[in-house]
Amino acid sequence: YSEILNEKGELKTMQAMTEQGIYMKWFAYFQIQSRFDKDSKAEGIYDKPTVLDKILMGTDEKVIKKLYGHLLEIKLEEEQVKETMIAWGKNFGHGIDLEKW
Repeated sequence: YSEILNEKGELKTMQAMTEQGIYMKWFAYFQIQSRFDKDSKAEGIYDKPTVLDKILMGTDEKVIKKLYGHLLEIKLEEEQVKETMIAWGKNFGHGIDLEKW
């Protein structure tokens, strides 16, 4: 989405995309517009690349190593939260949901 969004995070007009060098038919533009509307309402749109985006778009030869490290880091963060939640339940006598955490 980064090439087809303006500074405000809105979808560029078809004319603006054509001036940028992105050529498409009206039907394709409306498909992109429809998908953008769904995505922005459902999950939101990131205006800056995430760590995962940077790893995947990078030209490094060690992509698998970096992906594995990133996924392992995420898993360890989740496990740490789970361990803390278990300790909370033991100390206070009742559990807590992950959403409330």
